[in-house]
Amino acid sequence: MDDLQKEPQKKRFIESSSFFTNCESVDPFSKMTILDSSFLENVPNRSSCPVCNRSRKYYCYTCYVPVTEVSGDLPIVNLPVKIDIIKHPKEVDGKSTAAHAAVLAPNDVKVYTYPDFPSYENEKVLLIFPGKSAMPFQDWWALKQGSHSMKSTSSCERSCFKNPGSIVSCEDNFFSDTLSLPFSKVIFIDSTWRQSKALYSDPRLNDLACVFLNSHKSLFWRHQRGKPDTYLATVEAVYYFLVELYHLKFPGQQYLGEYDNMLFFFKHMYFKIRTVYDLDIQEKSLEV
Repeated sequence: MDDLQKEPQKKRFIESSSFFTNCESVDPFSKMTILDSSFLENVPNRSSCPVCNRSRKYYCYTCYVPVTEVSGDLPIVNLPVKIDIIKHPKEVDGKSTAAHAAVLAPNDVKVYTYPDFPSYENEKVLLIFPGKSAMPFQDWWALKQGSHSMKSTSSCERSCFKNPGSIVSCEDNFFSDTLSLPFSKVIFIDSTWRQSKALYSDPRLNDLACVFLNSHKSLFWRHQRGKPDTYLATVEAVYYFLVELYHLKFPGQQYLGEYDNMLFFFKHMYFKIRTVYDLDIQEKSLEV
């Protein structure tokens, strides 16, 4: 954050981002159940990654593991579906929020660097990307419900959905029933919007069922020139997809924040940047 204070150009960059546009609320995360991250303030400036030994802070963004100093204190989120994130090779590792998802949900999230990612030819895969053929996720789900017999869900299945692996012997187990969801894996693209066109044109991706999320405003501090504020950072997209999936899968059932900790690092960084920005505003007002 010291670099942010020293470089006015970065400040102007943030002022043109969704972070600045949508940061009116004192705490936009106040309704979420996210673990307190204040312990991160006590972490030394840099630590060694336990895998590659490179100097890192909080987590390694190439190995996707936390540093030893915080590994026992971070939340671990279990997801109801496997997620692959395809990262553009020019996407700066240290600035990508894809690492947040991989570190916080290590059992369910894998990050690949393009073009090194698997073929999904024989899998039921859903791509989250605003491509030309994409439709809103809710509309796609409604079409799937109309074209397939979607069985009603029991309380046991809801428990499995919220806490994967917690119930292993259940005839209605979410993970033993391949018809519970119309997909077995979800793909996200991690890149700038300009870079994403090259990834989306890959034949391994452009034939996949494609949907987008359009109901949430980003709080990302990275500028997205000419794009609406509903274009989300990668970890935001993962989080909001999971919440929408829950509401679509279990309409009328209360969501209790099971996936909110996917924004653990995102919230922490948001307030680090917000603190610097708010202090800057206060200093300017005192000068006047």
